[in-house]
Amino acid sequence: MRRREFIAAIGGAAAAWPLAVRAQHSGHIPVVGILWASPEFAAPYRPPLLNGLAEQGYIPGKTIILEERYANEVPERYDVLATELVNLKVDVLVASGGQPIYALHRATSTIPTVFIGVSDPVAGVRLASSFSKPGGNMSGLTIMTAEIAAKRLVLLQQAIPTVSRVALLIDPTNPGAPFELSQFSSAARELGLSYDVFDVSRGNDIDQAFQKMEDQHFQAVVAFASNFLSTERKRISALGLKHRLAVMASAKVFVEVGSLLSYGPDLRTLWHRAAYFIDKILRGESVGDIPVERPTKFYLCLNLRTAKVLGIEIPPAMLALADEVIE
Repeated sequence: MRRREFIAAIGGAAAAWPLAVRAQHSGHIPVVGILWASPEFAAPYRPPLLNGLAEQGYIPGKTIILEERYANEVPERYDVLATELVNLKVDVLVASGGQPIYALHRATSTIPTVFIGVSDPVAGVRLASSFSKPGGNMSGLTIMTAEIAAKRLVLLQQAIPTVSRVALLIDPTNPGAPFELSQFSSAARELGLSYDVFDVSRGNDIDQAFQKMEDQHFQAVVAFASNFLSTERKRISALGLKHRLAVMASAKVFVEVGSLLSYGPDLRTLWHRAAYFIDKILRGESVGDIPVERPTKFYLCLNLRTAKVLGIEIPPAMLALADEVIE
């Protein structure tokens, strides 16, 4: 082989190496800052993210450094921890849900940021200029919760044909809550459902809210998308059983711990997919040019054990629709 051809071959091979390997050889190991709501929230989603990073060639502690912070659902800590991560001069920031994402949005307009689980980053919480070209320093994956509000209520009616009064469990500190509520309100009116809103931002608030729901003879509870509510999913599911209220949630992790049903995208898949965004950014692509991704698949999950405890007979047609049934 001629010297020029040999050099070209070596150059081509180096270009084909995974970024993580090339970064290690260049002396710079990329640093990713992750702002979690709480360890309880992170538990089901951290493993898929790590798997996704591994598939892209990144090994935490060796070819990539993860700086992870947990706010433990203390609102004042989000901004403090976001600033801390920014001051570390990380290469990429990652967060899920309203409060962590908005804290990062306030902390920096330059560090590329990947969001996961935003209801609508364009029309709703306004983190991007458009889905196809978000601009700015943020892009990521949306859950489109508000847009599927009507579908969730339809499925709730199909599961419990006698339902007429629905409690909406909302975390008012979540920036996306008002937009989601407007969609639910319209859907409830169209379906002939009466509803009331229960704002909760602390664990004790949830206990009190469920007691009021029982006293006021509500039949079902719709838990809005929220890091705080997801962190409290075990409490919410247990209170649903205690007060004999069917809980409809947006994520499967609720059904796994005792809620009756859920409908929404698989958040574990979205966290796995977040690694793709991180990799593209670390390879040099501008985050503002990476299109925001909408979920393409929504999952209906049912918990038949919970249905039995609540005395609810799930119609066979509903069972046939379910993507997963916990028995």
